[in-house]
Amino acid sequence: MATARFDMKLDEKIKAKAVKASALLRVSLTDYVASLMDENATQVIAQHESITVKNDVFDRFMDACSQAREPNQALRDAVAFTQENGIK
Repeated sequence: MATARFDMKLDEKIKAKAVKASALLRVSLTDYVASLMDENATQVIAQHESITVKNDVFDRFMDACSQAREPNQALRDAVAFTQENGIK
């Protein structure tokens, strides 16, 4: 059950299109807009929380990881900082 509220102003033409689309889909305007927001937010977050690299870059990264020494204090501090601040 939804409990959070979201209030916004938008252009009448955009609202009219959203009303029509939600009617065509036989869902409420609220459900239609919430669905679009959820789908788009999920996509945007995924794009910003992942990285795609070419195979040779990945191979060089894996080689560097396998040859890495023990983490120094600066690296341990950086890891702690990201964890404390919710950075993934």
